[in-house]
Order: sequence, then C-alpha cells, then structure tokens
Amino acid sequence: MSKRLKALMVKELESDFAGLDRCVIVSLTGVPVIASDKMREKLAGRKARLQIVKNTLAAVALAEVGIKGIDTLLVGPSAVMTGGVDIVDLAKAAAEMAKGEAGFTVKGGYGEGKVLSSAEIDALSKMPGREELLAMLAGAMAATMRNFAGVLGAVQRKFLYGLTALKDKSSAAA
Repeated sequence: MSKRLKALMVKELESDFAGLDRCVIVSLTGVPVIASDKMREKLAGRKARLQIVKNTLAAVALAEVGIKGIDTLLVGPSAVMTGGVDIVDLAKAAAEMAKGEAGFTVKGGYGEGKVLSSAEIDALSKMPGREELLAMLAGAMAATMRNFAGVLGAVQRKFLYGLTALKDKSSAAA
C-alpha cells in the first residue's frame, strides 16, 4: 500500500474518530461476515458502530485525535466500537455481543480519559447505565420527599389530636 493511500486512510479514520471520548477495541477472529453485519445492525440501534481497522493506521488516527496509549490493544485482527450514550453503554453492547458470538472478544478500550483493560470493560458492562442511575436517584429523592411530607403531616396530626383532647377535656369539665 502506498504512503499516499495510507495517508488518505488515516485522514478518513481521523474524521471518523474526531471528537471521540470512548471506544472499545474488539477482536472478530472467526466471526462470519453475516454475523458481523448483524452486530453492526444491533449497534446502529444503540447509536454505535463497529469498524474493522488496520492496526497501524488506527493507532496513528487515534493518536491524532488525542487518544494515546491504545495502540497496545491494537494487536492482531481488530475492530473499534464507537458511539453509544456513554462508555458503560458501549461496554454493555460489547459484552452482549461477546456472549452471542464465540470469536468476538473484548481486548480493552478507552473512556474517561484513560486506557481500559478487558477486565475493566467487563466490570463497566455490569454497572447500571446512566439512565438507570438517574432513575435510581430520582426514586431516592422522591422517597425522601415522601418521608419528609409524612413527618410534616404527623406534626399537624399530633397538634390536632392535642387540640381535640383539650376540647374534649374542657367540654367534659363544663
């Protein structure tokens, strides 16, 4: 492959990776083309994509967009998963695909400004996603507000019980 063609391919990859703050590097060794196409379709539903890359060109392009140190993961047949809501969503997608296809393995990734190992990607895939965490936070806040409202209501009820008891005592004495 000529240097000019390589430079063009790096530019193309740089434009694909521009603004990238998360990715997962995977291996598709032994995965049939039909299966990889189905994976791409599933990822498109999550607003993510799977791109098979030439390691050296991908390493140069990723370094150009500010992702350094990921070249250690680009060994052997590699593909880059990008997109998704956040790194947790991308890790969950990678874990789902690894369960469904024997040749699909997660090599590692990049997120939150650092290179992540395959074990870290696996741990991220087991975490609740952003939406789930927000729902849990909203539920906790609603429960706190309900409890606070109950406490305020209890103060009023006890005050009214006291007034009623005082009124009954006054009317019984008269």
